[in-house]
Amino acid sequence: MSLIAAVILAAMLFFTTPAGLGPLGIFAFFVMTYVVMLGITTLIVNIFNKLVLKKKAMGWKNYADAAVLAFWPVMLLIFISLGTSNMVLSIIGATISVMLTLFLIRKV
Repeated sequence: MSLIAAVILAAMLFFTTPAGLGPLGIFAFFVMTYVVMLGITTLIVNIFNKLVLKKKAMGWKNYADAAVLAFWPVMLLIFISLGTSNMVLSIIGATISVMLTLFLIRKV
């Protein structure tokens, strides 16, 4: 699924402009970015789970962690597109939001 989303994302980046896409196309760009990052973070969490924690299977909390971590680049892009004045504030804002969400998932 992530590979298909990566191909669609590459086609969007090379063959269109944001003005040509419109609001729905920009939304599709963010969704495709999330799907690509979800595949990458799920793979990273799975490798971490097997190598460091020595578990064979991932639990639902591991998948939830991967889903939240995959949203960090999308949130960073959103902060940048909104015109945040400082890049450091964008990174800090996205990081705090993701860490707060991870904390809340761990408490459930």
